Amino acid sequence: MPADPVSEYAVGVMTMDVEGKSSEGFNRIVEQGVRQVEAVLDRLGLRTDLFAFEGPHLTPAAGAYAPLDFLEIGIAEKLERKLPFLLVVTEVDLSSSTLAYTLALPSQLTNVGIVSTKRLDPGFWGDDPDPDRAAHRLSALLLHTLGHLLNLRHSSDDSNVMHPVEGVEDLDGKQAFTDQQQQRLRAMLPRESHDTFAPGRGRLERWAFVLKTVVADAGSIGRAVARAHPFRLVTHMPTMIAAGLSVIVVLLFSAETWDVAGAATLGQAVLFSVISLLSAAFVLYRAFAFDALLGRDGRLAESTVVTTTATMVSLGFALVSLFLLFGGLMYFGVVTVFPERLMAAWSTGDPATSTLDHVKLSLFLAAMGVLAGSLGGRSDSRDLVRSVLFLNEES
Repeated sequence: MPADPVSEYAVGVMTMDVEGKSSEGFNRIVEQGVRQVEAVLDRLGLRTDLFAFEGPHLTPAAGAYAPLDFLEIGIAEKLERKLPFLLVVTEVDLSSSTLAYTLALPSQLTNVGIVSTKRLDPGFWGDDPDPDRAAHRLSALLLHTLGHLLNLRHSSDDSNVMHPVEGVEDLDGKQAFTDQQQQRLRAMLPRESHDTFAPGRGRLERWAFVLKTVVADAGSIGRAVARAHPFRLVTHMPTMIAAGLSVIVVLLFSAETWDVAGAATLGQAVLFSVISLLSAAFVLYRAFAFDALLGRDGRLAESTVVTTTATMVSLGFALVSLFLLFGGLMYFGVVTVFPERLMAAWSTGDPATSTLDHVKLSLFLAAMGVLAGSLGGRSDSRDLVRSVLFLNEES
């Protein structure tokens, strides 16, 4: 009888002792918590690998550390150790974009979760220290984060490990996965693990592997893009919007722009728009995405292909959303604000007064706005944009 394929998968738990102030206590809590996690995952046939990452040099901001710093290190270690899933555990506080602090942050796109033990012990809140309770809370938090990596939904049962975590006390009553959740976990493992590698290091082998991976993991890539929500992504880049609008306004009142609208064909306007969007996507990818890493053996990993593709598609859709917004605004402004006599006088060739001229002008202005905005958008907070792309929710 063939072995259960689930047993081929491993969940890595990597400790990152950043400040080293109470290393022994931190390690005891982690080891005890991981043993409880192992008892749950063993029933699923999953293997648990516990190891330490020594000496990370990270800098806190306002007393807390950026989860994305841990995520970047976790991505590299996950790839190097060929782990399909990795949970990073640290003893320091993690900063949050919307809350005072966060206990855990899963990244389904990269299959890496970040967990903090800082506030799990009752001693942190002024009560008597209770390492056993802290270890139980950690095990519940690790399972909750792993559940998110495997695309499990939240449960309305407050005793279920996938019930939303609003406070540290919510972790006390958490139990293991239900039978139904375990079945879903088994079904999702092959789909979400992204743990295969290119068969060789040659260029043709890599491109063949990329195409095969994109097709096979289209569902995972699509879900990652949906979670990033392209329009929401645009709202996190105000500098890009301001830079794009500034260029558009200047060009709109330039007679040469109206000449372009009158002289260019619709095909040329569309081609210019496509080239501008692709150029802007490349600029933003280089600014905001994590590097596409290769293993030390030079082979390309499936997780790298999925992460890169989902990031590029998300940025592409965000730019298309911005392009349509700029184009709609320009068309509305041209047909409602500018009188026909003025439009005819500005053009040195044929009067740019037809609907087609208005469409070509709107396309040109929107393309220039997106292209200029992508250059200005590089100054937007990289961590803010990365958090939208790579992190799912805060617990």
